[in-house]
Amino acid sequence: MKTLLIICSLFFITIKTIGQDYMELLELIVDEKYEKCLFKCQKMNVADKTKKEPLPYLYASMSYYEMSRDHKYKDDYPKAFKNAISYLGKYRKKDKSYEYKEDAEEYIEKIKFILLEEVENNALAATEKSAKSTASLMKKIITFDPDDHGAKLIQGLNYILSKNKTEGKKTVQEALDQIKKIGSEIEFGSMTESQQQYLKVALMHYAKFQLPTDQTLASETISLGHQFFYEKRDDLLIEDTADFKELYDKITG
Repeated sequence: MKTLLIICSLFFITIKTIGQDYMELLELIVDEKYEKCLFKCQKMNVADKTKKEPLPYLYASMSYYEMSRDHKYKDDYPKAFKNAISYLGKYRKKDKSYEYKEDAEEYIEKIKFILLEEVENNALAATEKSAKSTASLMKKIITFDPDDHGAKLIQGLNYILSKNKTEGKKTVQEALDQIKKIGSEIEFGSMTESQQQYLKVALMHYAKFQLPTDQTLASETISLGHQFFYEKRDDLLIEDTADFKELYDKITG
């Protein structure tokens, strides 16, 4: 029911943003005719007139996602969720300026929170295989949300954990360089809830990784999030940051 309400809200937003050109696709999603919508999207993706347009890729992703949630599509579309992620990345590559942010952001947030559960499960597994899986997931997330610097830090950490240390250290440094700009060049309040959540998780995971060998570095890492997550602030979208506060006190206390 919640997903349908989200799609319906997208329907009315899109009337204003794209006119009638792609309304049929969104109508098909609202009417739960996902296969029909997917077929039409795929035709548009290869037609000369529309193959560079972002929205057919976005609606194809939405169609795949909805099919991944319905058991009746399991046999014919066993990789529906994987395809939803793939098409979401293709959408964002086409929409470099994020022109259709109003149409895509709520859906992207939903997907990112689903994937975050997998990240946390992989962290608990703590194997080289699970680290490779997380690094791969973060690569996909960065494709459709290139401004998520927390995701990049998680990616770099998991490169290191999966024995790809050279790439891992490089990626970690790139992520930290951007994270250090948050609060000055990058407004914390402009970040989405998922971006804030990924940032919190990233700083915690990386600090935990550093702690056994270098408490000073771990303290420096966790301190990057102190101003954002230690106490409640008006632009903090995350409801509960008690886990961050507990880890911060443990490392710096």
